[in-house]
Amino acid sequence: MLEQEIFNMAKKQTTSQFMHLELYSRAGALLQNGAGRKTSSGGVVWEATRVEGFTEHIIADGFIPAPPTYLYSQNDFTLDVHYENVLAQVETEKDSLGRKIKSDKNILLAGVVSYPKPRIAEWSPDDEQNYIMFKEQSMEFMKKQWGDNLLCVLEHTDEQYPHIHFYVVNKSKVADTPAMHPGFAENIRIEKEAKALNQPVNKKEQVHAYKNAMRLFQDDFYQTVSVYCGLDRLGPKAQRLNRTEWKDRKRATKLVAKAFKKVKEQAADINVKSNTLNLSMLELEQQIANLIDMQAQVENEHKAIAEGVQDLELAQFVKDNYPQIATSFKMHKIRKDANAPNSSMTKGKKL
Repeated sequence: MLEQEIFNMAKKQTTSQFMHLELYSRAGALLQNGAGRKTSSGGVVWEATRVEGFTEHIIADGFIPAPPTYLYSQNDFTLDVHYENVLAQVETEKDSLGRKIKSDKNILLAGVVSYPKPRIAEWSPDDEQNYIMFKEQSMEFMKKQWGDNLLCVLEHTDEQYPHIHFYVVNKSKVADTPAMHPGFAENIRIEKEAKALNQPVNKKEQVHAYKNAMRLFQDDFYQTVSVYCGLDRLGPKAQRLNRTEWKDRKRATKLVAKAFKKVKEQAADINVKSNTLNLSMLELEQQIANLIDMQAQVENEHKAIAEGVQDLELAQFVKDNYPQIATSFKMHKIRKDANAPNSSMTKGKKL
């Protein structure tokens, strides 16, 4: 099954993020090698809800299938009810020629996010807290990405690695669900542009656009979720790091995650004691500067992150609670950059 293949991949990535998207049709798409069809949309739903006959991969690994835990669901519906509603809607829809939607048309976008630490029953309290943050940040990312088209999010803890499944449908028109996939959305855009110009579709352009869109999607997930949970964007082989560089990078990533946790833990206490705070404007601006720089440096300047991480909690507090100060600092930074000798704005004035 596809899920088993996905988690075989995830097991090899024990410190880096794992986010995967897939589109499904009612009939199941034909496999390129001609070896049959991939899992249908119904099969994905039944596997997620642990219907008997769709859990062999769990039993084969020595685990006992268990019902999922719903982390979010529109109208508190279960996934199977959501799917029944999707099927009912697609039966009423027509394509551009007024025909019924074909059974091999993709109508469901499903995704999985795996947390790369096994055996949840053996975790420490710190591990448990980090996983809670991982789930919260993941749902924030999903809601931001798909809004009302996100049907539900559920959690599985009955396998070696805990993971989250989520399901997306274009609620205004189910047949347009493929456009909910960042990569396929680019392919659709290129096809429409070619059709408008009465030109053939450039397949190479589509491949490039698809890969670039998915790269940006993974970057966004990293910046919203992984960086705050101590996970890396890529593994050491993909980054071509030696062992020492990899260990330094991991240390810096963990420091960022630890600092973010401290921000959340101390926010309430800081609010209570806000009347006793007596920080100057200069000190506040420095805290904000450290926070802004940290995000950009996390990939390429992990040593700088490790040095500046101590300033994160106060900077985040100021950014969240005193937006006027943050805005003031940003304007100051823009003016400072504009007046710098090598800035593009200064060069433009000289010309």
